Amino acid sequence: MAGVSELESALQMEPAAFQALYSAEKPKRDDENLIFFCQMGKRGLRATQLAQGLGYTGARNYAGAYREWFQKEG
Repeated sequence: MAGVSELESALQMEPAAFQALYSAEKPKRDDENLIFFCQMGKRGLRATQLAQGLGYTGARNYAGAYREWFQKEG
């Protein structure tokens, strides 16, 4: 999906434009789990805060970030 730098504009796109650009359905504001993560945690938290500010009530940050997930999967 989009990087944090383009997230705000991506979440404000019309659904068809979002689908065309990202080849995925645009999340709905009331989706229960819209999970953001990054390598260390800082950008994931920023993305979560941005999405919540745009009304995405189910936006969540995976606080352990990619590093934790990778360790658990490995």
